[in-house]
Amino acid sequence: MNLKLETEKLREILIHFYNISKTRTVIFDSDFQKIVAYPEESCAFCAMLKENGEARALCRENDERACEECKKSDRLLIYKCHAGLFEAVAPIKMNDLTLGYIMLGQIKERGYDDGALARYAERFSSDTERIARACRRLHQRSEEQITSLASVMELCTCYLWIAKLISVDEENIVYHLSSYIADNLAGDLSVEALTALFHVSRSRLYEISHKHFGMSIAKYIKKKRVSVAAEALSHGAGIAEAAERAGFTDYNYFSKVFKSETGVTPGKYKAASL
Repeated sequence: MNLKLETEKLREILIHFYNISKTRTVIFDSDFQKIVAYPEESCAFCAMLKENGEARALCRENDERACEECKKSDRLLIYKCHAGLFEAVAPIKMNDLTLGYIMLGQIKERGYDDGALARYAERFSSDTERIARACRRLHQRSEEQITSLASVMELCTCYLWIAKLISVDEENIVYHLSSYIADNLAGDLSVEALTALFHVSRSRLYEISHKHFGMSIAKYIKKKRVSVAAEALSHGAGIAEAAERAGFTDYNYFSKVFKSETGVTPGKYKAASL
């Protein structure tokens, strides 16, 4: 999905959140690619684990699975990572379209056994002193505080798109949408197909069409199809051939639509063009 991003302002929001929470947050796009993070680097414990290829793969797998689960549930998800630390992820929405995700982590629950955490880390590192130091540096919160932090993070997602710090690149979509329709008039141009292809919601597709084409998307496609059929007829194509080129499969429907748009039947239009 093509997004318009106010990256510096997004980073400012994450800095403000960190100043209050002392917790790292990351914003991903809808394909789970990092857009911005603060702090930029993971906490000492996670950075140490990620030096190991197996642990790094587990962390990536963990993030992707959480984002997928969040995408399916369409709401805030609080969970524990593979090391037993708390994380949370929430979707960034625009109407019913998911633009991306915001994730926080990693938080040690108050009372969590440092010994168990250290033993887990020893699977990936033999530096016991470094492990102990990294465990001590992890921020601790009660489960109630973790839930509150995650809820505040979720509230931030509303501000991100209301303030248009993250939004769909509408001009890019309009260009590709009009080009795709022109090149695929004989194909599936249903609303369902277009929303899936361009990663926009049904309501957003209608808004874009009215704003940039001055009509509904269905009417715009109909006009384009009639225009192509009329051009084909004026260059000697038969009625059936012109209908097929323009994506009409029903001859009677084609004649009805063509007359409603041009004021004459396809036969009369062809005759007048000769």
